[in-house]
Amino acid sequence: MTWVALGLLAGLLLGTYDFLTKLALHDRSVLAVIVLSSAVGALLWMPLLAVPNSAASVLRPLGLFPASLRWTEHCVLLLKSAMMVANWVLSYYAIKALPLSISAGVRASGPLWTAIGAIVFLGESLGWWQWAGLAVSMVAYYLFSLIGQKEGIRFHRNGWVLCMVGATILSSATALYDKHVVARLGMDLAAVQAWSAVQRGVIALILVPWVYREVSLSGLFTRLWVISILGTAYVAAEYIYRERPVCPP
Repeated sequence: MTWVALGLLAGLLLGTYDFLTKLALHDRSVLAVIVLSSAVGALLWMPLLAVPNSAASVLRPLGLFPASLRWTEHCVLLLKSAMMVANWVLSYYAIKALPLSISAGVRASGPLWTAIGAIVFLGESLGWWQWAGLAVSMVAYYLFSLIGQKEGIRFHRNGWVLCMVGATILSSATALYDKHVVARLGMDLAAVQAWSAVQRGVIALILVPWVYREVSLSGLFTRLWVISILGTAYVAAEYIYRERPVCPP
């Protein structure tokens, strides 16, 4: 059951990621956090893009030897990168405005959206236990919305909750697109992860003029260690989640 352990580890890292995001946004603008964390993610992968072919036998089994991509493949990957940045914009604004218990709870509905997308767009089918799991998720999400109402947050009227729902749906769409890119188009998994991180860093540069208006240069780099851990946690969670063996039928 190694895949279960890896899935749980990825979930733990993503849970830590939510906490670190809230911490990073405490005294910094959303766009600044996106720019800096995207830069960290790109910098973590860039050295591996320059590794010589002689190291392939060691790094490829570990999923750390990204293949080169044709320009057409870069264009295909660009959609994934753009969706991820859009996801971060929506989710970071929501996390900044909402209690972490609410924003994380909405994000937890992600597997439900992913399963629905897999059924509708990829033609996959679920077993009885999986349908039961989705039903439990829907009931839990409804009960969670009732808890939110006690805190004065109405899920269907609160703009920040809707932003988090939009971000969660975008995240699920990205996961489905990943499967299409890797399983159907046959693109190298490590290349998808590495080059997408670089693309996200480039896309984030577009936000720099707005960041410069919101914060001073000295303030931008305050408590940079939080951003560094934030970017690293996301890359690590993505790597562990994508590299785990496929769940047996």
